[in-house]
Parts: sequence; C-alpha cells; structure tokens
Amino acid sequence: MPEDSFDDILEQINTRDSEEAWASFLAQYAAIILQIVKHFERDPDFVPDSFQYVCEQLSAHSFRRLRKFQPQGPAIFSTWLRAVVRNLCLDWRRKRFGRRRFFNSILRLSIFDQEVFRHLYERQLSLDDAFQSLRTVYPTLTHAQLQESTIRINSSLTARQSRLLAARQANPDQAANLETTAAEATFPDPAPNPETLALLKERATTLRQALGRLPPRERLLIRLRYEQELTLEQIAELLDLGNAQRAERQIKAVLMKLREELD
Repeated sequence: MPEDSFDDILEQINTRDSEEAWASFLAQYAAIILQIVKHFERDPDFVPDSFQYVCEQLSAHSFRRLRKFQPQGPAIFSTWLRAVVRNLCLDWRRKRFGRRRFFNSILRLSIFDQEVFRHLYERQLSLDDAFQSLRTVYPTLTHAQLQESTIRINSSLTARQSRLLAARQANPDQAANLETTAAEATFPDPAPNPETLALLKERATTLRQALGRLPPRERLLIRLRYEQELTLEQIAELLDLGNAQRAERQIKAVLMKLREELD
C-alpha cells in the first residue's frame, strides 16, 4: 500500500468531501484496523463493538486524531496508525471491562515491556503466539528483542509476584476469565512485607555489583540499550559495530553473562 495515499485522503478531509475521504480511508486501512482489533479481542463477539469504537474515534471531531499525523515525523503513516489503533483498543477495553492495573514493578518498565507482559501473563499466549501478535503493532520486532523483554520482566518481578502469576497460570478457568471480566483482569499489587523488601534490596545490590564488574564497553552497551533506550541501529553506529545484528549479538551475550552470574 503506497504510503503517500494518506496525503490524498488528508487533502479530501480538509475540503468539503469529508464523507468521501472517510470512505477512501476505510477502503485502504480498514483491514489493518480490523487485524489489530482481532489481536486484542479474542472473543469474536467483542470485535465488532471494538472496531466500531475505533472508527468512531478516528472520525470524531472532523478527524482530529488523523490530522495529528506528521508526514515529516519519524514514522510512516501505517506504523503511526497501528499505534493509534492499539491505544484506542485499550481505551475500549477500559470502558468495557474497567481499567487494568499492573504491578508497580511492571509499570516502571517501558510501554513495550508492559505490552509483552500483557500478552504473556494476561492473554496467556506462548512466546511464539505473542511474537506474532506483537508484530501487528511492532512490525520490526525480532525474537531477540522479545527475549530481552521477558528477561527484563522476570528480573523486575518479586518472588511473591512470580508465585501469584504462576498460580493464575495454573488455573485455566481463572486464566480464561482474565480476558472477559474486570475483576480477574486486575492484578492487585500487595504491599511488600519486610521479607520482600529485604529480597528486593538484595537483588538490586547484586545486580549493581554484577554490572560494576562488567568491562566498560559491555557496561556501556547495557546502559545505551536499557537506560538511554537507543535502538540497535543507533548503538551500532555510535560504537562503530557495523550493523544492528552485531550490536544485538553483543548485547545478548552480555545479558547471558549477567543472568548466569545472578543465577
């Protein structure tokens, strides 16, 4: 699909042919919208309502959301649209089922890591199924990036939170209800007891010590990737690594070293 097609639609939106513009937009992008909606709504009965909500929000107030797209921005229109539709799907679910709460430790992670957590622990998807689902919103996602995210998620969970999630996964009926009821979709974040606080402090100290023992270049790789949140391409260029694949391999090797030491 040519990315410049939206420019023509936007011109129509700015004229009196708004209805024709909306019809053109749906003809070209309805399939993308429906694809994302279906990945969020496992129950087919909810798909039409969610799809309708997304379309209503996109066309509301003289297409205010669509007008926010910046042609000279960092993302092409189809990528930008996927992100907008994803957020609207979340809005619809909040209206339908209530707002979901993550563990505080998960809320401190990036939006991408929170989405991975939702796929693996709320939707109960396997890694392969989660990868295919996430690719609809993050088209350039790699298996290595998904694996890195799971490592960050598991490292951020306390022992009590891990046990709670394991208990939920062991109960199929409860797992199914997570997708359809607000009560089951809410993860209570219990106040940490002294034992948990001590464990968290010990883990944080151990991690800082492990990072401090890394060679400067390996430590820099981790900081650029997870503190500065640079892309693999940016890291490869900054450290003269040649390409993103080489940067990814080196970061993965450092993560494995840290994991072995922490284990």
